Amino acid sequence: MTAVGKKQSFLIIGGGFSGSLLATILAKSGFNVTLIDRERHPRFAIGESSTPTAGFILKSLVQRFDLPELVPLTKYGLWSSQYPQIGCGVKRGFSYFFHQPGSQPRITPAHDNELLVAASQSRETADTHWYRQDVDAFLFDYAASHGVVCMSDAAVTNAKFSSAGHWEVRLNSTGPPRQFDWIIDASGAGEVMSRLTGRPGRMEAPFVTNTSACYGHFRNVPRYDDLLNDAGLDTSDFPFPSDDAAQHHMFAAQWLWNLRFENGISSLGLVTDLNRRNESDWEEMLSTYPAMATLLQEAIPSAATPELRVSGRMQRQANQGCGPNWVALPNTIGFVDPLHSTGIAHSLSGVERLADIFLHSQDTSADVSAYTSAVYKELHFIDRLISGCYKLMPSKRHFEAYCMLYFAVAHNYETQRLELQASRAAPGIFLSDDSQVVDLIEQGFELACRIESSDDWTEPILFEQQIRELISPVDRIGLCNPELRSMYASTAVL
Repeated sequence: MTAVGKKQSFLIIGGGFSGSLLATILAKSGFNVTLIDRERHPRFAIGESSTPTAGFILKSLVQRFDLPELVPLTKYGLWSSQYPQIGCGVKRGFSYFFHQPGSQPRITPAHDNELLVAASQSRETADTHWYRQDVDAFLFDYAASHGVVCMSDAAVTNAKFSSAGHWEVRLNSTGPPRQFDWIIDASGAGEVMSRLTGRPGRMEAPFVTNTSACYGHFRNVPRYDDLLNDAGLDTSDFPFPSDDAAQHHMFAAQWLWNLRFENGISSLGLVTDLNRRNESDWEEMLSTYPAMATLLQEAIPSAATPELRVSGRMQRQANQGCGPNWVALPNTIGFVDPLHSTGIAHSLSGVERLADIFLHSQDTSADVSAYTSAVYKELHFIDRLISGCYKLMPSKRHFEAYCMLYFAVAHNYETQRLELQASRAAPGIFLSDDSQVVDLIEQGFELACRIESSDDWTEPILFEQQIRELISPVDRIGLCNPELRSMYASTAVL
C-alpha cells in the first residue's frame, strides 16, 4: 500500500512528545490525524535527559519536515534564549561520583571516585534536560496548530479492525465509533493496542537489567560542585561543571540521578538493582551516605510530586508492537532503564522511521513489521549496554570501563549521522544493526558476567585492556584511556 496520494486517517494514542511530533509530521504531510491523551497538559512526566544522539535525530526531523519552530529545542543556547518559558536544563555530558557508606564528598588527584564524560564542546551547543510537562504541552499545542485534532481526557475503550480494512474506535465509551485507517500507539507503559488486541496480561520483560526507582521533583537542591568547593576540594580539572550534566551518584547496588532545570527544579531518582537488594529506601540512602544528606538537607518536593513516586520493576516489553494497521513507538514497545539516558533518542528514532514508512513505503505493512522487529532487537542491545554496568557496579574502574561500550557506539552513531548523505538511510540506533558492533557488545557482556560470577575485582587493568581492544573498531576518540584519569573532555561530536 502506498501512502503517496492517499489522504489516510490516523489515530495516535498518547500526547507525549513523540506522539505529538509524529502527529505534526503526518498532518503537515497531508494526512488526517487525531491525537488523544487520557490526561490534560501540563502533567508530570519522567524521562527527561536528552543526548547528542537525540539531538541529531531531532535536527534531521526539523530539516526534513520543515519544523522551524522546533530548531531551538535542538541545543541549550537556542532553547534558553528563545523559549525561556519552556523548562529545560543544560547537559554538557555525564558525571558520576562513587560514594562509600559514611563518607563525605571527596575528590582525589587520580579521580578514583569520579568520572566525567563530555557530550558537547560548549554550554551554547550543549544538550538539554527536558522539563517534560512543559515540553510535552508545547508539542501537543504545536500539533494542534498544524491541523491535528487534539483531544485531552480521551481514552480508547474499544477498537475493532473491520473487514473493510479500517479501525472502528470508541473513545470514552460514548458516541458512535470513529473510523481510522491506522492507529499509532504512543501510550508508553499503557501499551494500549497490545492490551486491546494481544494476549491477555503483560509478559515479563526478558531483560537482564532488573531495577526499580523512587523519584520526584524537588526545589532547593544546591549544586554538588558547590559542596565540593565548600569542602576545599579542587574541581579545576573537571572538563565541565558536574551539575551541568546527567549527574549520577553511585552507591552499593544503587544510584541517584540528579537533573537540574533552569526553573529551580531538580529531578531526583534513586534506582535500585533488584538483583542485589529488594527495594529503594530513600531515607536509608540519606542516612548511609552523608554527602547525599548534605546535598538534600533543604530540598523540598515540588508541586508536581508532593510525595515520592515508586516505579516497581521498570523493565517492560509489550506482547506485540504491531498488528493489522497499527504500530507502536519504541517507548510503548518496551523500556530498559534510565542509566544511559537512551529513552528520548530511542523514541525520536521511532518517529523518524515511522514517518518515513507512512510517507514513502511501497509496502507499509511489511515495513511496519520490519521496524517493529528492529525495535525489539534494539531493546535487547540497550539491555546489554546497561545490564553489564549493573553487574560491575561494585568496582568503579570495572563500571567505568564497561560504560565505554555505550560511549563508543553512541559517539560512532553520532559521527555517522553527521557524515550521512541525504540518499542513505540512517544507521540503526547506537549501531544496533551492525553485526560487528552487536558481536563486540556481546563479548563485553560475557566478560562482565564472568567477573560478576567470580566476584574478583582485583584485575581492573586487565578488564580495561580487554574493553579497549573490543571497542577499537568503533572508538574514534580514545576511550578507556587511563592517562585521562577519568576526565574525558574531548568526546563530543559537536
